[in-house]
Amino acid sequence: MTMVKMIKLSLMALVSTTMLSSCATIFAGGAPKIFLEGDIDEPITVRTEKEVYENVSLPCIVKVKRHKLDGQRIKIESENYKYKDIILEKSVNGWTFGNIAIGGLIGWSVDLITNCVSRPSQTHYDVRGKKKEAGE
Repeated sequence: MTMVKMIKLSLMALVSTTMLSSCATIFAGGAPKIFLEGDIDEPITVRTEKEVYENVSLPCIVKVKRHKLDGQRIKIESENYKYKDIILEKSVNGWTFGNIAIGGLIGWSVDLITNCVSRPSQTHYDVRGKKKEAGE
């Protein structure tokens, strides 16, 4: 391949990437992070639809799936405590509005495809366990 063709291909790839990226996707891309904190001293297991975190202590940060964010559960388990599941809710990502104004229909479509138009409405949770009774 000639040098001119390689430069043209590189330039096309750069322009395509720029055109197909959008504000919300750039600034909020990747898996959303949820911060969990509490006063339990023993190790816990945290299960999200994205990953399982075993033998972690609080405070900790876990990642959740960006797609189907609304209603997604975070399950917390430990040997001596039981916890209520955390059920995530979504809200609109503020970057989406900037992208509609700047990037137009193409940029907004990219945000929709990558689901960066939504984000978790809450990213910080205070985790409180209830001591398990004998036989649980």
